[in-house]
Order: sequence, then structure tokens, then C-alpha cells
Amino acid sequence: MKMYPDVDVKKKNYPLQSLLFGHRIQPSQTKYEYLIEFLQVAIAKKEGGSKDDPSFSTSAMFPIEEAPDGNFRYIPKLGIGLKRFIFLPKSKIDGKAKVDEEAYRQLIKELEEHMTGGNTIKKRNSITIIQNLLNGFSAVNQSRSWFDQNVLPICPEVILPEGMGIKKWRQDMSFSHDEADVDGKFDYHKYTYMCRGGEVYYLHLLNALVEHPEYKDEIESRLNEMISSFPQFSYLCNFIKGTWEEYYTASGQVPNVIKELGAIPLSFSQRNDYTLNELKNFLSSKAHPFEKMETLANGIILQLLRMMYLAASTETDSNCWVIDVNCSGHENIEAKKSAIASFKHNEEVISTYLYQGLANYRDLLSDKKDDQTLIKDAANDSYRLFRKLGKMIGIIIPFTGKGMRFTLSEEIIKFLVLAIIPPKQMITLDAFVSELYRHFGMVIGPEQYKTEMQKGSVAEVGDFSFLEANLDAFAQKLKDCGFLRDLSDATSIVENPYDLEEVNE
Repeated sequence: MKMYPDVDVKKKNYPLQSLLFGHRIQPSQTKYEYLIEFLQVAIAKKEGGSKDDPSFSTSAMFPIEEAPDGNFRYIPKLGIGLKRFIFLPKSKIDGKAKVDEEAYRQLIKELEEHMTGGNTIKKRNSITIIQNLLNGFSAVNQSRSWFDQNVLPICPEVILPEGMGIKKWRQDMSFSHDEADVDGKFDYHKYTYMCRGGEVYYLHLLNALVEHPEYKDEIESRLNEMISSFPQFSYLCNFIKGTWEEYYTASGQVPNVIKELGAIPLSFSQRNDYTLNELKNFLSSKAHPFEKMETLANGIILQLLRMMYLAASTETDSNCWVIDVNCSGHENIEAKKSAIASFKHNEEVISTYLYQGLANYRDLLSDKKDDQTLIKDAANDSYRLFRKLGKMIGIIIPFTGKGMRFTLSEEIIKFLVLAIIPPKQMITLDAFVSELYRHFGMVIGPEQYKTEMQKGSVAEVGDFSFLEANLDAFAQKLKDCGFLRDLSDATSIVENPYDLEEVNE
């Protein structure tokens, strides 16, 4: 099995789904956690060679010069004290060990002492305002323990690894400012919610940049610019972390967390050039950083889903996704039927790939699980996961019920426009639809459908009027989103209205 990095896939190393679609993508990870985990790997220190005597150490986001083969470790910065400050007061009771409640109270006391001006009440009010401000950028709305939650990447200081507070480890622990276990005794290798999905995307970009190094500097600088847009948040977070570390004398005893990257199939490299070009265009558009993060989180998942499908498809299979635009007032029953059939084919392709993978790699898989269990587990982390993520970002409807099919939400349309068209540039509607077909296999209008008919991958039709109507619906949806202008009765243009983002040197 060819993987990137070129790891030695030994017996029972990976489950079937990891061999086929990358190690690993699982349902419990939210769309923002894909983005956060990707950035966490990107900004972390990297090391190669032996742990005792590293052959290199770098802070580069993508060390393609030092380790073009992708074989290195990353060492994320820990900040469990900052997480405790932000999330513990409002988190569920089950996750609040006494040692952490005491550590939290001590931090509040230290923050009050480090604040200048005002009485105790004013200082406590200021601390509460800071807490509420940071908590307001929570990336996860689900009911989780404080250590399971994350902040949107509003500054580098909040891009933190997962640290699970194991109850049996912490329930009887006593607090002391010089006890390393207070912050160190968390499981930083659990992968419960940070399920390596962000690592999969990172490895895809790393592999793409090895092939196309000309993109590296711009993508690195623009990613840094996006996560460093709010120095005020960095100041607040460093004040909290610095105050805690000054009091918590054991902070220097907490060992580094060293993480090994997973692996992805080499088939993902089919999208290398497309992904880099899309990311460069997207990051070059001068949108508000919060808007950028929201849209990029959707875009990362879209790109991952496309790679999963391309990995499963063969040269004789259709690589297309027929889109039912589903614009209000432009409903189209024939487009709906065609999109339903396309989605059904998508699932059949992935399901067939699972069974082929089981036959090819059975000797590498667990002897403790029978074939049926292995397929069931792989299905949960592949085509069922595909459904969940597709619905999450709005490329699959309906959310519940029958008739699942491909569509395009406003959020995904925004990513597609900004990813395919450079800032302040424009192309005709027909050219844009052609680019969507080239980049993502999306079939919207009659020309793309005719191409797929010639391949024998879609149903033969003699009347293409339903596809003309589907294209009209797409034009209306683009117009509603502010991306389309009619120049004349015959010509419409799609434009990226955002200015070029200047990068600070």
C-alpha cells in the first residue's frame, strides 16, 4: 500500500479505512476542529531523525526542504491553563476535578494581583469580561468538558492540542503550584475529538508543496497573516498564560508532547495542483478573518471529500457529482432525480472500494475482527462520514429523509468563487461552471452533462432543458450571493469582489 509519508504499513497498524482514506478521519470531529488541528500542526515545531539527536528542528509550517518525504514529528505548544481559564467556569460538572477548580481559583487570584488600577470588584469584572470574550469564540457548541473545547483560531496562542482529563488520573489529585501533574497529567494522545482529520489535510498540503514548491512561501505567509490578525487577543492570552506560568513553578517540568503524523494514500495527490491553487486564491482575498476562517473550514472539508471520492473511483468510473442547485423558486424535478442518482453512484463507488480494499489488504488488518466488522467500521468512517460532513457544509441535502443528493449551499458557493477566481478578477458564468467541473467534477449545465454522457457515466437524455434550467438556477443563486452580474442578455460574469490581501513583511 503506497502512502505518504512512505511509512511501513505493518500488520494491524491501521484499520481498513485509514489505509484507503488516510489515517484518520472520524465522525466526532467538527468542521472547525479540522481547521484548528490543521493549523496546530502547521504552527508547531517540527523535528526529524532520532528523538535523542534530531537531524533537524524547524518552525517552518511546511518543512519541504528539511523533510520532503514527510517523515518528522511535531511538537505542539501546550496551553491547558489557558483552556482552564476560558472554559472551566461554564463547562459541565462532570469534567471539573477538584484539582482543576483549585488551579482555576489560584489563577484568578494571581490575575487580580497582576492587574493595575481599580479595586478588587473592578478587577474581577475585567477578568470576567476577558473570559466571556474568549469564550464567545468557542468553536464547539456541544456540551463538552472544559478540556474538550476549543477556541476559533483568532490568534496562535489558542491553537492548542487536545488534552483529555482522564477522571481516574485527576479525581484524587491534590493541587500544588510545584506539582507537574496539575498541567501535565492529561492524555495528549487520545484523539477523541481532534481525530487527525486536520493532520490528513496538512499531509495533503505538504505532499502538494513538495511537488509544487513555488506555492510554499505565499501560502505560509498568508496562513500566518490570517491567524495573526488580532494582536489584542495574543496580548490577552499571553497575559493569562504568563501569569499562570509565573505562579505555577512546575510549568517547566511538564514534558513536551511529541506527536507522530498519520499517513494518507498517494492517490490524494491527484488534487495537489488544484488544492494549492484554490488555497492560494482563497487566502489572497481580503475578507474579514472570522469570515475567512468560517469559509476555509467548509472548504477544507469539501476538498477532503473530493479526495476521498477520487481515491475510491477508477479510470472507468464517473468522477462527476451532478448538482441539483435547488434555488428557491427554481425547483427542478429532473435535476433532482439526476443528482439523486449521482449521489447513489458516489456511495456505490466508495462501498465497492471498501470491499476491494478488504480483499487486497486483509493480511494487514486485525485478526480480532471478522470481515463484516471491519467493513462496518470502515463504512462508518467513509461513506457514512461522507454523508455527515457533506450535510454539515451544505453540499448534501436533505439533512434527514430520503432523496439524498448533491447541491451547493451559499457557504460553499462563497468558497468556490474565492478559491477559483483570484481577487478582483472575473470570468464568464460558462467558464466558471467549466472550472467547477474541472476542479471538483461538478455537473451543473448541459455541456458538462454531455461530456459525462459520452463517458457513459450518466443517464442518456435527449432533452437538456432541465440542465439549462439548473444553470439558470445557479446563476440566480450566484446573484443572490453577490457574485454574478449580467452584462447583457447573453453574457453573465462571475466575479471575486474581494480586494487582494496585502501580506505584512
